[in-house]
Amino acid sequence: MVEKILNFKNKVLDFYQRHEVLVSMAVFVAGFLFDLLTLGRIDDLFNLIQQAIYLLILGTLLIIEMRVNYLNLELTPRGKKFWQYHNLIVHFLFGSLLSVYTIFYYTSASALSSLIFIALLAGLMLANEIPQFQKIGVPVRVILYTICVLSYFSFFYPILLGHIGAIPFWLAVLTSASILTLIWRLNFSFSSISNALKSHVLYPGAVVHLAFIIGYYTSLIPPVPVAIKKIGIYYDVKKIDGDYRGLHLKPFWKFWSQGSTSFEARPGDKVVVLASIFSPTDFQDKVFLKWYYDDPKNGWTLRDAIPLSILGGRDAGFRGFGSKSHYEYGDWRVIIETSDSREVGRINFTATEDKSNDLREFKEDVY
Repeated sequence: MVEKILNFKNKVLDFYQRHEVLVSMAVFVAGFLFDLLTLGRIDDLFNLIQQAIYLLILGTLLIIEMRVNYLNLELTPRGKKFWQYHNLIVHFLFGSLLSVYTIFYYTSASALSSLIFIALLAGLMLANEIPQFQKIGVPVRVILYTICVLSYFSFFYPILLGHIGAIPFWLAVLTSASILTLIWRLNFSFSSISNALKSHVLYPGAVVHLAFIIGYYTSLIPPVPVAIKKIGIYYDVKKIDGDYRGLHLKPFWKFWSQGSTSFEARPGDKVVVLASIFSPTDFQDKVFLKWYYDDPKNGWTLRDAIPLSILGGRDAGFRGFGSKSHYEYGDWRVIIETSDSREVGRINFTATEDKSNDLREFKEDVY
């Protein structure tokens, strides 16, 4: 029996050594799928604790790897056996964490700039599985780890404080920088090759922090944990039995859209934007419905900004709406921005004159 187990173990080890790249990618995908299937709300306590444990394990493995590579740390015989498989653990944890953050960023992304950020993050996630990229070694893992730590605290502080903005963001940056600085001081600052280590550890971490700061102030980073669940243009909104019902004239074949993207207006009609906005439990903040008109002479021009207070906790999102009674015919765009001026959602519609006197049969979208 023991001999069979040893033979099986040797076969598995041999297969791993011959197909290391393939196995690493499979484990990475497994980490991604595992989180995709088990991922709950962004403010779920279990998820937050799980991510913190993953970051702790990754940080520990990264420290050991740097000590082995740069400080000639000699592992025990048992440690050497484990170290043969540490890459699998690292790939699984990075796959899991980066998939979580990519999904959360994607759900909050709206503007093209935010989608570019998502594409860069997804590109890094996939590039980590390319052998040529992996050969760079520690600097790449430091970059990925710093992104994960920054992302974690960028979500954690808004959830903890109940709002987004500069204060939660800077708390995230300072916490992340403090953790990485502490790791450096406790493990590597005394080393005789600390200058060489700086280019592989400190500088990549500093560059990521600087990139996040620039990304925040240029609205490149999506406003996680706020996310649009649904948004539509309506003629009126009624609240019945706890539901918000938006009245529209959308043709049945436009099943993919919410409300009336072609707003055929009669005298007295007002344009109503109804949105369902997700935010964590006990989250209280404000968003702005910014109405832009495509002026024939001046292009897209801001015509109105309506504040809307949001309260978090509801899985399907907080329901709120804003209306406009005075508007020109033509193309309109309503952009929903957070209190720190980051776009969380948008919708376009065209207002035209309806000269008909026929009876209109409104349909309903339920929020």
